[in-house]
Amino acid sequence: MLRYYFLSSAIAIPLYLTFQNVETAIADPVSQLRETRACPECELSNANLFEAKLNGANLSLAKMRAANFQRANLTGANLVGAYLKDASFQDANLRWANFTNADLENVDFRGADLRGAKFNAALFKDVNAQKSIFCRTIMSDGKLNNRDCRLSGD
Repeated sequence: MLRYYFLSSAIAIPLYLTFQNVETAIADPVSQLRETRACPECELSNANLFEAKLNGANLSLAKMRAANFQRANLTGANLVGAYLKDASFQDANLRWANFTNADLENVDFRGADLRGAKFNAALFKDVNAQKSIFCRTIMSDGKLNNRDCRLSGD
């Protein structure tokens, strides 16, 4: 009987340490995103991702209200269904990013490169897109926007 007790204790401690490490990894979604470029369904509201290198990142269904993505590289990022109200993508590289079904109310895209981005069925309300580059960009109504193709060399 005594032998069984020691065996259980030896197993319990490593399991506890394993669960503690998993909890710590999930506790900081910004670090997780920067390291793995994946954080689907994460809570990233008010996150500061200024100049972050997130090309190809998976941020589908993430909650990123008022997040700062200024000058970030999100080329080819998956932002399908993301909640981005009040977020800033000023001067960001968003080429080929997918914003399908995203909530983009009051988002700042000033100076962003939106070539090839997809906004199918996205909520595009009170968006500031001054000086943004649109070329082969699919807008929320499904129409293609080629406004800047000649200017951008595409």
